[in-house]
Amino acid sequence: MWKFGTLSVSPFDWLEAGYFYYRPSDLRWEGNKVRGHFLDKGFNIKFIYRSKNNNIPNFAIGLDDFAGTGYFTREYIVATNEFNKIKYSIGIGWGKYAGENSFENPLSKISTSLLSRPLVSENYNQGGVPSYDKWFRGDASFFGGFEWIFPNIKSLKLKLEYDPFNYLDFSASNSPDAIYKIRRKDSDFNIGLSYSLNKFLTIDSSYIKGNTFSIGFNIGITFNDSLATKSKFMPKVIKNDKTKNDKNIFYEDLLFNLNSNKLFLQTADLDENSDLSIAISTSDYRNAIRSSSYASYISKKVADLNNINLRKINVSHINAGVELNDIAYIANHFTSDNKTPVELKIRNTSLDSGNKNEFLKNEFRPSIPFPIIFSSFSPSIVSHIGNPEKFYFGGINLQHISEVQFNRNLLLSTELNLSLYNNFQDTISGPGSLMRHVRTDLVQYLKEDDFFIERMQLDYIWSPSKDVYAKLSGGIFEKMFGGFGGELLYRPFNKNYNIGLELFYVKQRSFNQRLNFLDYQTITGHINFGYKFAAGIESNLSFGRYLARDDGYTFDIGRRTKSGFKSGIYFTRTNVSPEIFGEGSFDKGFYFQFPLDLFSTKYNGNYSAIKISPLTRDGGAKLIYDKDLKGLIYNSTYSELIKQWDGFLN
Repeated sequence: MWKFGTLSVSPFDWLEAGYFYYRPSDLRWEGNKVRGHFLDKGFNIKFIYRSKNNNIPNFAIGLDDFAGTGYFTREYIVATNEFNKIKYSIGIGWGKYAGENSFENPLSKISTSLLSRPLVSENYNQGGVPSYDKWFRGDASFFGGFEWIFPNIKSLKLKLEYDPFNYLDFSASNSPDAIYKIRRKDSDFNIGLSYSLNKFLTIDSSYIKGNTFSIGFNIGITFNDSLATKSKFMPKVIKNDKTKNDKNIFYEDLLFNLNSNKLFLQTADLDENSDLSIAISTSDYRNAIRSSSYASYISKKVADLNNINLRKINVSHINAGVELNDIAYIANHFTSDNKTPVELKIRNTSLDSGNKNEFLKNEFRPSIPFPIIFSSFSPSIVSHIGNPEKFYFGGINLQHISEVQFNRNLLLSTELNLSLYNNFQDTISGPGSLMRHVRTDLVQYLKEDDFFIERMQLDYIWSPSKDVYAKLSGGIFEKMFGGFGGELLYRPFNKNYNIGLELFYVKQRSFNQRLNFLDYQTITGHINFGYKFAAGIESNLSFGRYLARDDGYTFDIGRRTKSGFKSGIYFTRTNVSPEIFGEGSFDKGFYFQFPLDLFSTKYNGNYSAIKISPLTRDGGAKLIYDKDLKGLIYNSTYSELIKQWDGFLN
């Protein structure tokens, strides 16, 4: 039996990237006498051309397992098209595609150097380096297949494919551990059925190699839009004192109605021209146009109940005491019978970044009973994936998360954990490393089976001037390091770039993760250059010193969809040689950011993030800390705000 799992993401129509795990029942891990303990992992990538002409097929060029062991290394060019209810594909492949019916490489007409394919890449011993000296070289083979949709059962498909693989070579590289009985092939054709239970889940069953039954599950989700219909905005606006109409009563009504709708009023000012300025804070909405239009609608209703005819409504968003933006609407755009097209509302709305402490100059400043404490208890799952001994190690913690806001700008964030159960004691410490163990001792930290402090971070956040943001931090930043340092961010409102600086002095924590530290200490810091391209593409390039005192750069590129979901890839190169870095040669991986309200009928501004790296090594390791400025200072640029008009009163 083989276990094979792939996690794929398609951030663009023309690109699909995948990360796979493979665990066969017959192979052994190095030095291990027990079969089935071998674990392989790698990356696939595919580039796609989608034709707009139905008579011209789509084309794809792919590289599978293009770095590392190469058990699945293969390249291919394939054409796909549909006719009536039949979808067919035909392609040519190299590498592991080249089986018994292979033929001379047709690309050798371009260069005779493509006639032969090296058995082992020159980069093999480095691990994690692309095996480009093998790509599209050597003999080739045809492959293909078709799928037919049952006319009366649209969710059911019949699939037939021509299979060129030699399974003793493909996925085993003719290893002496490979068992012929398991891998022998009696037929070059595979047949299967695919049934879609819903738009997310598909079950595939097939008969492959003429002797083996296979079953698979495919979960696929498109994150362009929210996956749940949100509740319609229908606020109940009331006037508390129906006998009086003055400015103070208006402010009190405004405070009550905004706070009742979780648009927490920070300050307000009604001037002699009937222009209203309000500053709000909310954690329920990522879309600033949505939250500001909701606040403006409520403000207009409250003003009408107080016989105040508003001319303009200026809304500022406040986060950690910093003014992020200033959005100015025409008040009459929020009357119940208003039929002004959205295009005119956009044209007549003024957008700007926030100003240093401008909101504190407003006339009405409700008293806030500092310190404010937010606290919650919940179970938490902790995971460690991809260890050679076992695919998954994990446990359950009781987690306490709290935030104490001493004033608008000073916050203490704490995460405490009590381990209830884990099986980390069953694993070894981790791979050996020639560098300082700033990450490879992770399992030693995970083995803590008692109470431990994950984070206890004190932050002071402020804006020194317009479009400039700063933060000073100290305490326990993460599982392995604590110390002090700061960030500085320049984010001009009308530009697509940002420049940041981060610098920290840190010490390595003891394995029990209380208040004790080990001897190792260092200074780590980076200069960051970020740029936003069209179609939601975000990039960042940082230069600096990493935790193991290696110097280099990290490049990160990803795409954020309209729903707020983001996926991306990154890699780091430093002055550490591949031999010293160890297996993998350099740090790399990919990540996902999920908005927590994707599947909810209610809005929520928080995210959950997943970062996947094929190996835990010490090179290129960055400090992990809470409340980074780029995340806090969101919705402060024109490009971010102008794309959010679909949230206007929606």
